[in-house]
Amino acid sequence: MSFAEVTILKGKSGAEYTFMVVSRRTTFKPKPGVFVIGKSLEPQRFSFCYVGQSPDLSVRPLAPAKTECFNRFGADLIFVLEELDAAKRAQMVTDIVQAYAPSCNTP
Repeated sequence: MSFAEVTILKGKSGAEYTFMVVSRRTTFKPKPGVFVIGKSLEPQRFSFCYVGQSPDLSVRPLAPAKTECFNRFGADLIFVLEELDAAKRAQMVTDIVQAYAPSCNTP
């Protein structure tokens, strides 16, 4: 997979979100955004296990509390969309979680 590949995820609302797709081992600059943890099934076909948001993506989105779930899932990718507005980030997370029901988002 090439660096900075992009894909579009569609929320339950029908809204489309363009995410940059990178390796799970990628480090990020201190910018706010929405992230999705997943894996590649085949070219441009993915499966997702977690959707979250952060005011600072440089603080690894792979939270220690979720790492075991990500590993069981076989997550190898992070999908990232920069978004400055905290309310918009929260809305996007809700919309995407409702569309994909990622397993690691459940308590």
